Amino acid sequence: MTGGGFVGVGPASPMDPSRWKGAPRVLGPSWTHLATLTIGLLGVQIFWSVEMSYASPYLLSLGLSTSQVALVFLAGPFSGLVVQPLVGALADTSTSRWGRRRPFILGGCLVCVTGMLLLGYTKGVAAWVFARDGHAHAVLTIVLAVLAIFVIDFSINAVQAVDRALLVDTLPPAQQAAGNACAALMLGFGSVVGFFVSRQPPPPHPPPLPPRRLRA
Repeated sequence: MTGGGFVGVGPASPMDPSRWKGAPRVLGPSWTHLATLTIGLLGVQIFWSVEMSYASPYLLSLGLSTSQVALVFLAGPFSGLVVQPLVGALADTSTSRWGRRRPFILGGCLVCVTGMLLLGYTKGVAAWVFARDGHAHAVLTIVLAVLAIFVIDFSINAVQAVDRALLVDTLPPAQQAAGNACAALMLGFGSVVGFFVSRQPPPPHPPPLPPRRLRA
């Protein structure tokens, strides 16, 4: 995940620890360190669970068949196959002043929130371009919904990759097992919270978006 076999380590490599500035550490009392390092996994798992609960019936309501919905949800495993090793390798070689992991975590979270908002307002966004109840509006709504699912899944996998790398970066070997256990706990708890929240039916009509604001 973090590109261990793909990036060479040598005297001139950004992965050479002698070139790193500062030391990995977690702010706050020691008993909060594991939760602080893994809290991001809780958030992305809640997002993923909510997406899994609402996206499938929503896509079916837009007119997609069950086989087409199954193809759309290939976004999850495909993004895990591509995004996690790629983002891990990029983060390992990052020389950002904000750290190797932080920019990817913040960027991934912002993209994930954007994708979730797009999924919730696909019909409203499509109405900025085409009149409602038309064929073009229906097609664009489907395209935006599929795009939103891919954006959510790709960004979730990006955040997961660097969140897990933080455990290796920060914790001493003696605490690695406890860190992984805490990560698994956060993922499980996030699933419970996400699916519990999703048991509530969505509103029949989401709050309207400002009409035609994006038009010239």
